[in-house]
Amino acid sequence: MKNIILVLIILIGTKLSIAESLEEKGYNIAKLSYESGRGFTDMISDQLMILIDPKGNKVTREISAKSLENLDPNDGDKTITYFETPKDVEGTVMLSHTHINEDDDQWLYLPALTRVKRISSSNKSGSFMGSEVAFEDFSAGDYRKYKWKYIGEEVYEGDLCYVLESYPIYENSGYTRRVGLTDELLRARKIDFYDRKGELLKTVFFENYNLYEDKIWMADSMKVENHQNKNATIFQWQNRKLNVGLDKKDFEKSSLMRLAD
Repeated sequence: MKNIILVLIILIGTKLSIAESLEEKGYNIAKLSYESGRGFTDMISDQLMILIDPKGNKVTREISAKSLENLDPNDGDKTITYFETPKDVEGTVMLSHTHINEDDDQWLYLPALTRVKRISSSNKSGSFMGSEVAFEDFSAGDYRKYKWKYIGEEVYEGDLCYVLESYPIYENSGYTRRVGLTDELLRARKIDFYDRKGELLKTVFFENYNLYEDKIWMADSMKVENHQNKNATIFQWQNRKLNVGLDKKDFEKSSLMRLAD
């Protein structure tokens, strides 16, 4: 009887797999990948942002960051990014509230102007602080911001990966589509971004994965290569800690200027 039940389960699973469309399969893999990185509640970290021009010249910025996981399944997370060095960006703070069915809310505190600037929906494709990361990329990890399609499988750096194509739902997006690789541990490995003309704009590489709290894989370095202007940006995470008990009030717009002091 046990063998018969096992065979039935396998047959049902096979039928479901066959019936699943490429769009459904892509969506389901993206959802599982997103959910595998949940459960951190909140997080703090130090970061290095390294800007590299086509000649190899480098500018390094020191950053501290905070993230707050949103337990509401119908909304996104909140992040704060604080620039500590060098002098020309010291004290700059960005606050980002990710939303699923609405435009993300983003504010930038500029110490030279001593005021908070709201990032408009039409400017979210612009460069974040001179890097190769756009403002809209801050919510790029949330699968609900895209439509998905499973393309196939590919071996990348010795690991079998799913090839997923995604299309931004956000109407002011600077991208027409993305093509990414997700490995069997559901970790994003690299993503190609295509601009509004459909041309390859940049590639993001996720590297140096570590397992936090024995359950969440997080990349401790990320490299963004712009294929058009030949610039690159590297992010390196340090001193990352999860579940530290952050104050929710720190993630409100009214706290921006206080946090910069």
